[in-house]
Amino acid sequence: LTPRVSVTPPVNSVDTLEEDEGDQSGSQGSGVGKGGDLSTSEKARLAKEYDLKSMLAKCIGLVDSCLDEAVPQQYPDTIHAAMRHSLLGGGKRIRPALCLAAFELVHEVTAGEADDDVDVLKRSFLLRKCMPTACALEMIHTMSLIHDDLPCLDNDDFRRGKPTCHKVYGEDMAILAGDALLALAFEYIARETKDVSPERVLRVITEVGRCVGSRGLVGGQVVDIQSEKKKMGKEEGLKTLEYIHEHKTAVLLEASVVSGAILGGASEEQVELLRGYARDIGLAFQVQDDILDVTASTEELGKTAGKDLLSEKTTYPSLLGLEKSREIADSLIEDALGKLSSFDYEKSLPLLLLAKYIVARSN
Repeated sequence: LTPRVSVTPPVNSVDTLEEDEGDQSGSQGSGVGKGGDLSTSEKARLAKEYDLKSMLAKCIGLVDSCLDEAVPQQYPDTIHAAMRHSLLGGGKRIRPALCLAAFELVHEVTAGEADDDVDVLKRSFLLRKCMPTACALEMIHTMSLIHDDLPCLDNDDFRRGKPTCHKVYGEDMAILAGDALLALAFEYIARETKDVSPERVLRVITEVGRCVGSRGLVGGQVVDIQSEKKKMGKEEGLKTLEYIHEHKTAVLLEASVVSGAILGGASEEQVELLRGYARDIGLAFQVQDDILDVTASTEELGKTAGKDLLSEKTTYPSLLGLEKSREIADSLIEDALGKLSSFDYEKSLPLLLLAKYIVARSN
């Protein structure tokens, strides 16, 4: 029996796996292997048996616990209360889940880690090596939501069914809370990541930094603002929309998956395959958001529905209609799944099912 800690599935206990000595190629190592050896029916059975809902619930619990510890309530009271209000105010934690799943897909368990069965939650290789980055990505995502909700941008009063940060603490504190979370994210990766080479940590910091700046999230936000109420033809509208979605949304999902892969020791070929997977699901994520803005209620979304229509934003449904938008989202997910085909099927199930969840979600 080999004790092993996993976030996908259970994270709150040691997973005890009994491995066949004759075939251990799919349970450890590079993450590339048994996928091609399984029949379609075997893959269908494994996918059906995998409990994504349970995995996400346990992942949320673990990530929330780490975030609570990372941002304690302290002096100055107001700024930390504002940070915690948005950071710990719920959420699907998709970005940490993707980061952790990518890490586990490629990470090779060492003999020392296999024996790591004492104080599992504090000493596990997953928490030492990958959780700091997973938490940092959620800090950055939260920063982007705080700033996006401000009156000068999307001017939204609700997020995740609760008053937005600026509605509770004022615009000044909301701006500063977002700034503080962004700064803390990079500090947290550098300070808390353990047992990973400095070269890998530096590469992750570079990857995450690139996704936030003027060629990433900020750039996408700028083009989004400048495109409001702008009359564009279909071709120009689609090109602009793809740029916005790739940079406002997909780029952070890409950083999540790629960072997890880098920390897990992925090869360059694996990193690029996973980068392509992340770009596809990132664009599909935003297409689905566009669809939900039209089809879901404010109660279902946890934020004001129909805002894109009211602000005359260019969206996939406004350009192509709902049916074509759904086709595009489905096609992107199909492309993403194809990029995982060379990896071990069982180890890639979290990423496979997270991709499908992205277009099936209702909020």
